[in-house]
Amino acid sequence: MPKARAEDVTAGGLLADRRAEILARLEIKLRESGSLLGKDPAVLPECLSRADAILTATVTDLARSAPPVQPQPQEQSAPPGGTGVLMDVVLAELLRVAAEQPQLVPDLAAVLTVLHRNLASQVHAIGDSYDNSILRTADEARRRERRQLAREVHDQLGHELSIAMHQLELGELYQAADDRAAAAKRISGAREHLSAALSIVRQLITEFSDGPAALDLEQEIVAFADTAGAWRTVVHVKVTGNQRLVPDRHRKELFLILREALLNVFAHAAAEKAVVLVDITSERITASVEDDGIGFDPARAAARQGFGLVSMRERAGSLGGSCVVTATATGSRVDVELPLP
Repeated sequence: MPKARAEDVTAGGLLADRRAEILARLEIKLRESGSLLGKDPAVLPECLSRADAILTATVTDLARSAPPVQPQPQEQSAPPGGTGVLMDVVLAELLRVAAEQPQLVPDLAAVLTVLHRNLASQVHAIGDSYDNSILRTADEARRRERRQLAREVHDQLGHELSIAMHQLELGELYQAADDRAAAAKRISGAREHLSAALSIVRQLITEFSDGPAALDLEQEIVAFADTAGAWRTVVHVKVTGNQRLVPDRHRKELFLILREALLNVFAHAAAEKAVVLVDITSERITASVEDDGIGFDPARAAARQGFGLVSMRERAGSLGGSCVVTATATGSRVDVELPLP
């Protein structure tokens, strides 16, 4: 960025030109702090939004100030919601400007004075109420996580366990009728669904733990397929594009959609082969799961409790994307499209 000439610079312009850099540095500082403000994904955007509003108000106030506001002694206080860190970040940024262009020091002083005044007004206007709102936001995020976990347990784990229980009950009936072959087949089916349930439990533990998410989506899909249904269906997986372009939430929801699609293949399709393709560009993610199984009626399947087609569409829709399921007598296909921010 070229150095501005002193006659071309206003105090508000100094701050406005560096607002994006300031917010980016603030996000880094908050993440590195280890506090709730930087760790909770539901809280951090709120802090950055509040900081952006304060910077905008400061730029507006500076534009109305003529001549530049001179620093006045003020009682120091700690602004809520991470705005104390904002003051530190702005100060560091303006000190870099002062080192390169010392003639701008009076304007830099005006920026810091008005910014401090706006930060202080936050303290007096809302006091602890903003911190409380931050905590409420975090609590709502945790409630959403619990609801999501409950939905996963009900739709995925409950589905597999219910089928396993039904298979075992049928096995007992066949045993009572002395039909050992039929009983063995039902017990084998129950074992498969219990194995799938165990895989789901492991995946849920991974998703809701504090550990980092797996970095490679292709490896994660392959690992899930190997655990949940490799003995029934051969699964080929190919992920192309730069996975670093995918935000954590998009990556998580995409994996859950693909996982549900594969679970449906393993449980219902009687397929010999399934192919999972994911392509990532700078604008969107496109993915598909296609099998060579017996197919099904999507409308009838969506009405079946726990089948998961509705939740797949809801996950895609929550990110502004789509999930389309098609099926024939010779197989089925799930197409997912998610726009990237």
